[in-house]
Amino acid sequence: MSRDLRRHPRINIHIEVELIAPELGTITLQSGNLSNSGLFLCVEQSVALQIGSEVHIRLKQALGDGEPPLVKARVVRIENQGIGLQFEEGDMP
Repeated sequence: MSRDLRRHPRINIHIEVELIAPELGTITLQSGNLSNSGLFLCVEQSVALQIGSEVHIRLKQALGDGEPPLVKARVVRIENQGIGLQFEEGDMP
């Protein structure tokens, strides 16, 4: 039996997210889940990223007033179904 050692609970949420990385440019992906510390993005094919790659993300649609912020994150997990990102400290309210 595996234990879930995550620090923050996840919520399933499916929204379009722009992923911006020097290796890829800007691509649009669908989110799978979200927590206070990170985000899982679903991919249909492999992406040219490695664990430790620094990326920026932005929601495609606003959830409130104003432009969605650009948030810095780091790739912490790569799977066939997607990539796990951890938000960089100080970039989240």
